[in-house]
Amino acid sequence: MPNSQNVSPSSQGWGAAAFIVILAIVANTLAYQIHKATYLQPDAAPAAAAEH
Repeated sequence: MPNSQNVSPSSQGWGAAAFIVILAIVANTLAYQIHKATYLQPDAAPAAAAEH
């Protein structure tokens, strides 16, 4: 039973792969922007005073 459609496996899925890559870039950029907007530097002075 020969296959009547010649399909190259390397020609399929590029749209889904591109979508995933773009989604990952957007998610990382958004996470970095949220981090920059909400990150608070830790206070070093109270930790040093708590030592015995």
